[in-house]
Amino acid sequence: MKSLTHALAQFTDPQDAEQLRMLDELINQVAPEQCGEEELRSLFYVFERFPEEDGYGVFWSILHLLEACNGCDEALVESVKRKPVEFNLLMVNRLLNSGISTVNGESLMQLLTCIAESEDTAPSTRRSANGFLAHQAAGGTQ
Repeated sequence: MKSLTHALAQFTDPQDAEQLRMLDELINQVAPEQCGEEELRSLFYVFERFPEEDGYGVFWSILHLLEACNGCDEALVESVKRKPVEFNLLMVNRLLNSGISTVNGESLMQLLTCIAESEDTAPSTRRSANGFLAHQAAGGTQ
């Protein structure tokens, strides 16, 4: 879906109300079955490009769309490996909460552990990873 990937690439300012309105409208028009690998990657890039932002809630719309898409789990792991940020780690935690512990044979707990221990990861992201690990160690939520 070229218009989605193009619009996501044009999104440059998570503080700009007009850009956020247009992005939210677009996200709400996309059906999960319209998302292939390119679209999934473009959606995750929004989180990766703006790691300290939530787009005044619009990024939650992206998260919900991603979770409804086939192939999202594999794209999620790729995103975390490229650039771990709050939203993609949150999605890993949500998978663990739902009982999914591996994606393509890769342990999600091990992925979180690597992020939590990596000196190359931002301190706030390491704290998030540690928080999710502690949450899972305490039994998570089903």
